[in-house]
Amino acid sequence: MIFAKYQVPRYYSSKDKSKEMALKDSNDVSEFKIKSKTSSSAPAPIDSSLGVEKLMKKDKRPYIPKLKHERLTFDYPGLPNEDDFIKQVNKPKKITRWSRYVPKILSVIAVIWGGYTIKVWYFSSEKGSDSKDMLSPNAFHPFIITHKQEIDKDHYLIEIHPKYNHWQYSYYNDYAKKSIWNGDKIWSVEVKQPEIMVVRSYTPLPLYFMKSEYTRSGEREPLLKVVNNDAEDYDKLGVMSFYIKKYDDGEVSKYIVNKKVGDEIEMRGPYTDYKFPYHPLKQFHERPIFRDLPSTIEPEHLIEKVKKVNKLPDFDNVNFYGAGTGIAPILQVLLSRNPYRGFVNVHYSAKKEGELKPLERFLFFLEKLDRIKLHSHYDTHTPLSSKDISKAEPSNYISDLRLEEKASNLTSEEALKLRMSVLEGDSKKDADSKEDEDSDLINERYPRFENAIQQAVVTSQTPKKPASLTLVCGPDGFVDYLAGPKDRAHDQQGPVLGLLKDKNWDNTNVFKF
Repeated sequence: MIFAKYQVPRYYSSKDKSKEMALKDSNDVSEFKIKSKTSSSAPAPIDSSLGVEKLMKKDKRPYIPKLKHERLTFDYPGLPNEDDFIKQVNKPKKITRWSRYVPKILSVIAVIWGGYTIKVWYFSSEKGSDSKDMLSPNAFHPFIITHKQEIDKDHYLIEIHPKYNHWQYSYYNDYAKKSIWNGDKIWSVEVKQPEIMVVRSYTPLPLYFMKSEYTRSGEREPLLKVVNNDAEDYDKLGVMSFYIKKYDDGEVSKYIVNKKVGDEIEMRGPYTDYKFPYHPLKQFHERPIFRDLPSTIEPEHLIEKVKKVNKLPDFDNVNFYGAGTGIAPILQVLLSRNPYRGFVNVHYSAKKEGELKPLERFLFFLEKLDRIKLHSHYDTHTPLSSKDISKAEPSNYISDLRLEEKASNLTSEEALKLRMSVLEGDSKKDADSKEDEDSDLINERYPRFENAIQQAVVTSQTPKKPASLTLVCGPDGFVDYLAGPKDRAHDQQGPVLGLLKDKNWDNTNVFKF
């Protein structure tokens, strides 16, 4: 029989309990040390049976990026009572490039259009801005100086350009007749000096400066070229140049020369100074315009055949005497469209060499084309004298109207008969010429040339006939010395005197500018 040891419980009184608690407090706490696995600030340990530590463990596998990613979208579910209309209203608006920028662009256009409308309707346009003509003889038009080249201390080349371009729209139709450059006439413009209200006449030249990348750096001057219409730019948008000499007492010349590039000048015109006599060959033949590269100028094919078939004479040759800037009129004719078809002897006088430096190239090429012969006269050597004046040659063609004008001593009845014969004679001549055409003459072969230079090599071998017309332009003393003074009080030519009178020239074949 087994007896279990039974421990009788001990009963403490309140006094005993307080003694026991006091005994425990008196003992050292170090006796109750607990071994902690983590720091005191760490979270409570996680039960390993749940597998959380495995999920929080760092993935040691290498990262391999995917070539294509799948994008997941989650739509917010609609309300249970939502219908199709509410879905359409609450549908988010798509923002595209057009919806973002088109309203801004339209706003800018509306502002610009509004500003333009206010300017047109409430502010008056500047005078001459809406003109249909580049130049007007009744009103001054503004031009801008676009280039200025100093030849020497007294001579300058000034390039100008119209300030407004409204006139260009009228040039689109029938440009050949509206072009200001026509070799059948010599014309000029008047430039105004607004400070003293004085005008002076100047002869424009169909020249412009072709700008290049070297101009701004100053390493090279821009190239001076002839205005043409190859690119259908209608007279190079109205550009032209002036060859001007600055005089100490010349108010207008000093006013123009002292202007800077970008400044404005005002001028009006054109005024026809001289028109070459009519010649029937003009309707059958037109001389090609001068070009900067002479090898590209077309030859004058079949000109000899046209003259023989139509039984027409040659154009009259011309003597031109110019001094200083007075060479501008003949240069305008020779470099314009439809230049003069006759041969021109150019006698140029100057104080010293070098005054024509930028223009010498054009005169040289015109000589190579067998269109002119240049004779230079300088005060220091080879001055102009009577030996340089040729005798007057009768004109190759005199129109019936000019014959009628010469017959001033006829009575009224004789003049009427002459006038009727003039009017009836043209149709008779045309009918007779058609009947008398020779088939052998029509089928005759004539030499053909590749360009005008090649043709000039042949035509230069033929002697030229003396001139039948003389033009004089230069300072007053030069004109008086050659052809006598003009009657400036009445703006008349006056009698021909001086060197030309000694060689039998008169008012019928001499014109003084």
